[in-house]
Amino acid sequence: MVGSARFGYGVQRWDSPSLRMPFTFWHRDQLIGETDFEGDRLEFAPHVGERRHLAGIFRPTAYGRRLLPRLCGIMTAGVALKEELVRRGVDPDDAPPEMMEHLFETTAAGAHILDLGRALSEVCLRDPGGVKMKIASIGFMDLNELASLSRMLGESQTVDYDNVPSEVAEFLVSVTLSDLTPLRGHGMSLH
Repeated sequence: MVGSARFGYGVQRWDSPSLRMPFTFWHRDQLIGETDFEGDRLEFAPHVGERRHLAGIFRPTAYGRRLLPRLCGIMTAGVALKEELVRRGVDPDDAPPEMMEHLFETTAAGAHILDLGRALSEVCLRDPGGVKMKIASIGFMDLNELASLSRMLGESQTVDYDNVPSEVAEFLVSVTLSDLTPLRGHGMSLH
Protein backbone atom coordinates (compact mmCIF):
# COMPACT_ATOMS: atom_id res chain seq x y z
CA MET A 1 0.00 0.00 0.00
CA VAL A 2 1.38 3.37 -0.98
CA GLY A 3 0.73 6.25 1.39
CA SER A 4 0.41 9.91 0.59
CA ALA A 5 0.63 13.18 2.44
CA ARG A 6 -0.85 16.56 1.66
CA PHE A 7 1.65 19.39 1.23
CA GLY A 8 0.08 22.71 0.30
CA TYR A 9 -2.33 22.04 -2.55
CA GLY A 10 -0.59 18.95 -3.91
CA VAL A 11 -0.40 15.36 -2.83
CA GLN A 12 2.90 13.48 -2.73
CA ARG A 13 3.53 9.77 -2.28
CA TRP A 14 5.40 8.61 0.84
CA ASP A 15 7.88 6.84 -1.43
CA SER A 16 8.51 9.88 -3.62
CA PRO A 17 12.17 10.98 -3.76
CA SER A 18 11.49 14.18 -1.84
CA LEU A 19 10.08 12.23 1.14
CA ARG A 20 12.57 9.35 1.25
CA MET A 21 14.81 9.09 4.25
CA PRO A 22 18.39 8.11 3.40
CA PHE A 23 20.24 4.95 4.34
CA THR A 24 23.26 5.90 6.45
CA PHE A 25 26.78 4.47 6.74
CA TRP A 26 28.72 4.41 9.98
CA HIS A 27 32.36 3.65 10.78
CA ARG A 28 33.13 2.92 14.44
CA ASP A 29 29.84 4.59 15.40
CA GLN A 30 30.62 7.78 13.46
CA LEU A 31 28.41 8.82 10.55
CA ILE A 32 30.42 8.72 7.31
CA GLY A 33 27.66 9.43 4.78
CA GLU A 34 24.35 8.55 3.26
CA THR A 35 22.65 7.38 0.09
CA ASP A 36 19.15 7.09 -1.27
CA PHE A 37 20.01 3.85 -3.12
CA GLU A 38 18.63 5.11 -6.40
CA GLY A 39 16.10 2.84 -8.04
CA ASP A 40 13.23 0.89 -6.53
CA ARG A 41 14.48 0.03 -3.07
CA LEU A 42 11.02 -0.98 -1.90
CA GLU A 43 11.37 -4.31 -3.70
CA PHE A 44 13.64 -5.91 -1.10
CA ALA A 45 13.47 -9.58 -2.17
CA PRO A 46 13.61 -9.88 -5.97
CA HIS A 47 13.57 -13.70 -5.96
CA VAL A 48 13.45 -16.28 -3.21
CA GLY A 49 16.97 -17.10 -2.05
CA GLU A 50 18.60 -14.14 -3.83
CA ARG A 51 20.45 -11.47 -1.95
CA ARG A 52 19.31 -7.91 -2.46
CA HIS A 53 21.81 -5.65 -4.20
CA LEU A 54 21.55 -1.89 -3.77
CA ALA A 55 23.63 0.89 -5.32
CA GLY A 56 23.54 4.65 -5.20
CA ILE A 57 25.32 7.95 -4.99
CA PHE A 58 27.31 8.21 -1.75
CA ARG A 59 27.22 11.61 -0.04
CA PRO A 60 30.05 11.64 2.54
CA THR A 61 30.23 13.65 5.73
CA ALA A 62 33.48 15.52 6.49
CA TYR A 63 34.69 12.49 8.47
CA GLY A 64 33.57 10.17 5.67
CA ARG A 65 35.49 12.22 3.11
CA ARG A 66 38.65 11.84 5.22
CA LEU A 67 38.02 8.07 5.49
CA LEU A 68 37.32 7.50 1.77
CA PRO A 69 40.98 6.88 0.80
CA ARG A 70 40.79 3.80 3.05
CA LEU A 71 37.45 2.69 1.53
CA CYS A 72 38.21 3.23 -2.17
CA GLY A 73 40.95 2.11 -4.51
CA ILE A 74 40.40 -1.62 -4.82
CA MET A 75 40.47 -1.53 -8.63
CA THR A 76 43.68 0.49 -8.85
CA ALA A 77 45.36 -1.72 -6.23
CA GLY A 78 44.15 -4.83 -8.08
CA VAL A 79 45.64 -3.57 -11.34
CA ALA A 80 48.95 -2.86 -9.54
CA LEU A 81 49.01 -6.42 -8.13
CA LYS A 82 48.24 -7.85 -11.56
CA GLU A 83 51.06 -5.80 -13.11
CA GLU A 84 53.45 -7.06 -10.42
CA LEU A 85 52.51 -10.65 -11.21
CA VAL A 86 53.06 -10.08 -14.94
CA ARG A 87 56.42 -8.39 -14.17
CA ARG A 88 57.42 -11.54 -12.27
CA GLY A 89 56.32 -13.75 -15.18
CA VAL A 90 53.32 -15.22 -13.34
CA ASP A 91 49.91 -15.67 -14.99
CA PRO A 92 47.59 -13.42 -12.90
CA ASP A 93 44.73 -15.90 -13.38
CA ASP A 94 46.82 -18.78 -12.00
CA ALA A 95 49.01 -17.20 -9.32
CA PRO A 96 49.99 -19.52 -6.46
CA PRO A 97 48.36 -18.59 -3.12
CA GLU A 98 51.74 -18.28 -1.38
CA MET A 99 52.87 -15.72 -3.97
CA MET A 100 49.66 -13.73 -3.51
CA GLU A 101 50.16 -13.81 0.26
CA HIS A 102 53.73 -12.55 -0.24
CA LEU A 103 52.51 -9.71 -2.50
CA PHE A 104 49.86 -8.69 0.03
CA GLU A 105 52.55 -8.54 2.71
CA THR A 106 55.29 -6.79 0.71
CA THR A 107 53.68 -4.37 -1.78
CA ALA A 108 51.94 -1.04 -1.35
CA ALA A 109 48.98 -2.32 -3.39
CA GLY A 110 48.71 -5.41 -1.18
CA ALA A 111 48.90 -3.31 1.99
CA HIS A 112 46.16 -1.02 0.61
CA ILE A 113 43.88 -3.96 -0.15
CA LEU A 114 44.37 -5.38 3.36
CA ASP A 115 43.70 -1.96 4.94
CA LEU A 116 40.66 -1.50 2.72
CA GLY A 117 39.30 -4.84 3.95
CA ARG A 118 39.84 -3.85 7.57
CA ALA A 119 38.18 -0.46 7.10
CA LEU A 120 35.22 -1.91 5.17
CA SER A 121 34.67 -4.56 7.85
CA GLU A 122 34.06 -1.70 10.31
CA VAL A 123 31.37 -0.03 8.17
CA CYS A 124 27.77 -0.41 9.26
CA LEU A 125 24.68 0.27 7.13
CA ARG A 126 21.50 1.54 8.76
CA ASP A 127 18.12 1.68 7.09
CA PRO A 128 16.10 4.94 7.13
CA GLY A 129 14.67 3.96 10.53
CA GLY A 130 18.16 3.56 12.02
CA VAL A 131 18.12 -0.25 12.08
CA LYS A 132 21.45 -1.98 11.28
CA MET A 133 21.35 -4.11 8.13
CA LYS A 134 23.37 -7.30 7.59
CA ILE A 135 25.92 -6.74 4.81
CA ALA A 136 27.36 -9.53 2.64
CA SER A 137 29.54 -7.17 0.60
CA ILE A 138 30.12 -3.46 0.25
CA GLY A 139 32.19 -1.29 -2.05
CA PHE A 140 32.80 2.43 -2.45
CA MET A 141 33.91 3.88 -5.80
CA ASP A 142 35.62 7.21 -6.32
CA LEU A 143 34.61 8.20 -9.84
CA ASN A 144 37.83 10.20 -10.24
CA GLU A 145 39.75 6.97 -9.59
CA LEU A 146 37.64 5.21 -12.22
CA ALA A 147 38.40 7.98 -14.72
CA SER A 148 42.14 7.80 -13.98
CA LEU A 149 42.14 4.03 -14.23
CA SER A 150 40.22 4.16 -17.51
CA ARG A 151 42.74 6.64 -18.92
CA MET A 152 45.65 4.45 -17.77
CA LEU A 153 44.13 1.31 -19.30
CA GLY A 154 43.05 3.15 -22.46
CA GLU A 155 39.37 2.35 -21.90
CA SER A 156 36.36 4.59 -22.59
CA GLN A 157 38.20 6.94 -24.90
CA THR A 158 34.85 8.43 -25.93
CA VAL A 159 34.38 10.03 -22.49
CA ASP A 160 35.90 13.47 -21.97
CA TYR A 161 36.77 13.16 -18.27
CA ASP A 162 38.17 16.68 -18.11
CA ASN A 163 34.80 18.23 -18.95
CA VAL A 164 32.48 16.29 -16.64
CA PRO A 165 30.04 18.73 -14.96
CA SER A 166 30.78 19.45 -11.30
CA GLU A 167 27.26 18.39 -10.23
CA VAL A 168 27.96 14.80 -11.26
CA ALA A 169 28.36 12.41 -8.33
CA GLU A 170 31.87 11.96 -6.90
CA PHE A 171 31.33 8.63 -5.15
CA LEU A 172 29.13 5.56 -5.53
CA VAL A 173 28.36 2.82 -3.03
CA SER A 174 27.29 -0.73 -3.78
CA VAL A 175 25.89 -3.07 -1.12
CA THR A 176 24.71 -6.66 -1.16
CA LEU A 177 22.67 -7.54 1.88
CA SER A 178 23.40 -10.94 3.45
CA ASP A 179 19.72 -11.32 4.27
CA LEU A 180 16.85 -9.03 4.89
CA THR A 181 16.69 -9.53 8.63
CA PRO A 182 17.75 -6.36 10.42
CA LEU A 183 20.32 -6.68 13.20
CA ARG A 184 18.23 -6.28 16.34
CA GLY A 185 19.28 -7.61 19.69
CA HIS A 186 21.53 -10.57 18.94
CA GLY A 187 20.66 -10.86 15.24
CA MET A 188 17.53 -12.92 15.79
CA SER A 189 15.04 -12.78 12.96
CA LEU A 190 11.82 -10.88 13.47
CA HIS A 191 8.56 -12.65 12.74
